[in-house]
Amino acid sequence: MNPQSNKLVYEGETLDDLIIGGYKLIQPRQGYRFSIDAVLLAHFPDLKKVKQAVDLGCGNGVISLLLSARSATIKVTGIEIQEAMVKRAQRSVEYNLLQEQVEIIRGDLQEIEKCLPAASTDLVLSNPPFWSREEGHISKNPEDACARHEIAMDLTGLIRAAAYLLRPGGSFCLIHRAERLTDIVNICTAHKLAPVRLRTVHSFWQDESKLILLEAQKREQGRLKIMPPLVIYNKPGEYSEEINRLYYAGEER
Repeated sequence: MNPQSNKLVYEGETLDDLIIGGYKLIQPRQGYRFSIDAVLLAHFPDLKKVKQAVDLGCGNGVISLLLSARSATIKVTGIEIQEAMVKRAQRSVEYNLLQEQVEIIRGDLQEIEKCLPAASTDLVLSNPPFWSREEGHISKNPEDACARHEIAMDLTGLIRAAAYLLRPGGSFCLIHRAERLTDIVNICTAHKLAPVRLRTVHSFWQDESKLILLEAQKREQGRLKIMPPLVIYNKPGEYSEEINRLYYAGEER
C-alpha cells in the first residue's frame, strides 16, 4: 500500500476492493462506477505476446489495473477525455504503486494522433458507451453520461482509433451490446480489422445474450472463432464457476 494512501482518496469518493491482484480502485460515490463488464473484458485477451496495451476511454482506470494484475510485464496506457476521471485514475495507479507499469493520460479519441504514435501497441481494449445519443435517458451527471452514451466518442471513432494504434497483427478487444454486433463487424472490416474471436455473454444460462466480447486483429482477413458462451450467474446472487475463477484463481504474474 502507498504510505500516502490516505491523501489519495478525496471526499465524495470510495476506495473499492477489486479483489483481483489485491488492488483497490478510487471511485466517485455519485456518478459512473465500474461493473462486471470491465472484469470480463480485462480477462478476454490473450496476453502471452503482449508487451504494450492501450485502454481507450479508460474511465476510472479499472481495466488498466486489472490488466496489470494479469501480467507483471505488460505496459498499459489508459486514455480518457474527462479530466476528473483522468486524475482519479492516476490516483488509483499511485495508490497501488503501479506508476512504472500503468500510465493514464488525457486525450480525445477523435484526435488519437495527438495521444500516441501510429502502430505503437500490441493490444487495444475498450468498454465503450453502449448507447447512442438518441437512445434512452442521458444522465445529468457528466461522467455517467459520457460513460453510457456516445457523447465524447462513437463506435466509428473508437474503431478508427484502435486501428491507428495497432501494430500489424495486433488485437482490438471490446465488450458491447449484442444487438450492435453487425455494426461493430462492419466498421472493423472497413478499418482493416478482421474479427477473429467472438464470445456471447449471458446473465443466466437460459437467457439470450445481451452482451458480446469480440476480438479483431489488424490484418486483411481472418477466420472467426465462436467461443463457448460465458454465463455470469448460476442463480440470482451466485456467480458461475467461471466468474469465481476470474476473481479468486490468483494472478497470472
